[in-house]
Amino acid sequence: MPRTPQDIERAIQTAKEEDFLRALTQFADIYGTEDSPPIQSPKDAAGLSYFGLCLALVQKKWKPAIDLCKRAIDLEFYNPDHYINLTRVYVAAGNRKKALETVESGLRVQPEDEALLRTRRSLGVRARPAVPFLDRSHPVNVTLGQARHAKKVAERQQKKKKT
Repeated sequence: MPRTPQDIERAIQTAKEEDFLRALTQFADIYGTEDSPPIQSPKDAAGLSYFGLCLALVQKKWKPAIDLCKRAIDLEFYNPDHYINLTRVYVAAGNRKKALETVESGLRVQPEDEALLRTRRSLGVRARPAVPFLDRSHPVNVTLGQARHAKKVAERQQKKKKT
């Protein structure tokens, strides 16, 4: 059965409603495979982006999900949703650095987009490494960072007890 832009729109809407398993099923029916789905209409680019997001969140297939989202960005670099979806994929995959790079790229294209700005804010700001001349992943920085975080949590709990 040939797919229609309405089928893709329904699947996108399902993903936006965060019913990712159902959306993934719909995208699988539409595209058949995550390996280079064909592009036939402008709506297909958005479909690829949300298909990638669903693949990542449901099946943890990071590489194909990233490839689909990047392909959507290549097709519609001006669409902030594609950057947001790729950012969410990177966050789910545990790659915060790439997530930040992606949302920053989106903000270079659409600096006033509220959804991109909200996504950027949600990622927060990382504290400087405890020992700046060592790599962030160095065991000394990891241990000191964990201790600093534990201290902050304890201080917050103390404040809550006082109020």
